[in-house]
Amino acid sequence: MEKDIHQHIRLWLQDEEKAFEEVFAYYYPRLHRYAFRYLKNEFWAEELSMEVLARIWEKKSAITNHETFENYLFTAARNHLINHWQRKIDGLLSLDTLQSEVAEAAGNNVADAYDPVLLKEMETVYHNTLSEFPPQRRTIFLLHRNERLSYKEIARQLNISPKTVENHIGSALKQLRVAMLQYLHSFFL
Repeated sequence: MEKDIHQHIRLWLQDEEKAFEEVFAYYYPRLHRYAFRYLKNEFWAEELSMEVLARIWEKKSAITNHETFENYLFTAARNHLINHWQRKIDGLLSLDTLQSEVAEAAGNNVADAYDPVLLKEMETVYHNTLSEFPPQRRTIFLLHRNERLSYKEIARQLNISPKTVENHIGSALKQLRVAMLQYLHSFFL
């Protein structure tokens, strides 16, 4: 079968679009299993698999060798998974917010719950990164994210400028994103 699939990939790359049906039929279940392993959710695994295959279809000109197609496909899937989690991280307001979003999604069956091991490990990364913040940055970040104080309220309370508060919040978010993305990159390798 592997020889056949390489033949279908080669034909598809030579503009025989009908050959992509075989490529799709062969790789969709494999992509789905791969995505499900990390997302633990049928809906999101299907979405990821379909989106990756659609992008492969659109970017077929970037594929130069039918023998490296599988590597290209699964690298695209891994990148898509990382982007999925990055969007979650970018929307991070606090650890409680991330956990409540996941719990809410699980209750609504939109996302049957992300992998609890991954969430627990992300929580650990979050807390470890917070503990590495300089004391003032940690205080400012926690006042803003957990106490929901505005920049002006924090500035008044700590007797610093709102711009200083903004700079600390920006640095804290950047540091959290970097730490979580580094973890996710290692998780998906």
